[in-house]
Amino acid sequence: MPSPSHFCSAPQTGFTLVELIMVMVLMGILATVALPRFSFSGFDEVGFRDKTRATLEFARKSAVAQRRIACVTLAGNNLTLTIDNITPETAGAGACPRPLPLPTSDAACGGPTNAVCAPNGVALGGPAALSFDALGRPSAAAAYTVTGGTITYTVNVTAETGYVF
Repeated sequence: MPSPSHFCSAPQTGFTLVELIMVMVLMGILATVALPRFSFSGFDEVGFRDKTRATLEFARKSAVAQRRIACVTLAGNNLTLTIDNITPETAGAGACPRPLPLPTSDAACGGPTNAVCAPNGVALGGPAALSFDALGRPSAAAAYTVTGGTITYTVNVTAETGYVF
């Protein structure tokens, strides 16, 4: 006859259903209290400010590299880049009829490869037109503002050098 200990199984380890439910309830309470304390504001504004700065630098460097006048146009919340077909020494230079495609197109614009568009809730302000000559000098000093909610960032273009910061 088998011994009584043979029928007893080893003690089971683990969590009970009550313990699991209590942990889930506590995690839910912590999440509802802690999550609103994280501030997610400013990500879109900072990202678009950096994208605006990079776009202006790209326009300036393209003007120097291609020895052409590069134009930056602000329409609504979009920056559009175009470049001239002819060298600056030629009569009629500065019209900028040809699109200047960006290295990576902006998905927020939905199509054009030469434009950068602001995300929802972010506004872009600044001069309507700016051009860089073949030496990288801007037509004038410029300041673009990126605004979203209560946050405002500025991207500046210096007059003599075209330095973007």
